[in-house]
Amino acid sequence: MSGDAFAATGLNAGCDAWYSVIGGLVPEIALAITRAAQAGREDEATGLGQRLEPLWALFRRHGGSLRVVATAAELLGLAEPPSLPLPLRTLEGQDRQQLAAVLEMLALR
Repeated sequence: MSGDAFAATGLNAGCDAWYSVIGGLVPEIALAITRAAQAGREDEATGLGQRLEPLWALFRRHGGSLRVVATAAELLGLAEPPSLPLPLRTLEGQDRQQLAAVLEMLALR
């Protein structure tokens, strides 16, 4: 489980901050998780974080968030391809299609 999957847990336990790459990609979701935890709505905060499990799974599969989020930013029209400097590359082929499906499923597109 990635550190992001534990975000709501940390915030629910009283952490003052949570830093995540999803804040730049989908700030409304990151803010919703934070606000729910700050308001003591632990179940809501946890549920919002768990809702993103398909995204966290892709982070784990691809060794972190960099390539996944860069690809997502391209797919969402937030960045022009190629969004990473060489030798780094965004996801391609089936991996890119899987990410697009996850974004669609999570209604992030």
